[in-house]
Amino acid sequence: MRVRTSSRAWLALTPEPERDLPAAMAVLRSATAGGAAATAADAEREAARAEALVLRGSEPSYLAWLREAADLAAARAGSDDPAVARAAGVVRDVVDNQAGLLLGLPGGGHRREAARRALGAP
Repeated sequence: MRVRTSSRAWLALTPEPERDLPAAMAVLRSATAGGAAATAADAEREAARAEALVLRGSEPSYLAWLREAADLAAARAGSDDPAVARAAGVVRDVVDNQAGLLLGLPGGGHRREAARRALGAP
């Protein structure tokens, strides 16, 4: 018997990333670009992007966003700047947590396992 699941089950994962990732991603983007420190406007742009993803996105686009965040964090992981190092740590923690939570979502076994591996989960 096949159990039908909602294609929106991934939305159960979004509160923590939607809350914590925008400011951290703004800091990491600013550092990656070699520019000045991230501004409130940078964080607001990231928050608007996260909101649009949740309101109009899909699970694949959400997972791609998490992968993007993980890549930003990896690129700046060894930074001497405490704000950048802190932002990279926040992103790593959130992405690791989300990778683990993917296990609890109904359906999508092989697809979600591939997504977990893409996020760096064992």
